[in-house]
Amino acid sequence: MSDADDPVPENIVLSLDDIFRILEAIEDARLELRERQAAPGLQDELATVIRILHSRLGLDEGGAQ
Repeated sequence: MSDADDPVPENIVLSLDDIFRILEAIEDARLELRERQAAPGLQDELATVIRILHSRLGLDEGGAQ
């Protein structure tokens, strides 16, 4: 999918509270899939999104950098 086909705008403005709620929901969904041993491809995609969000928020495995 090219950027022109992507329905999500490049720049979205959200509060930090909203961002952390979204990140938590994605992490919970990935954990649930992992526990059920379901959809390994989707688990990988969610892990990629989580890594991107952590990076853009300046977070690492241990918290804020």
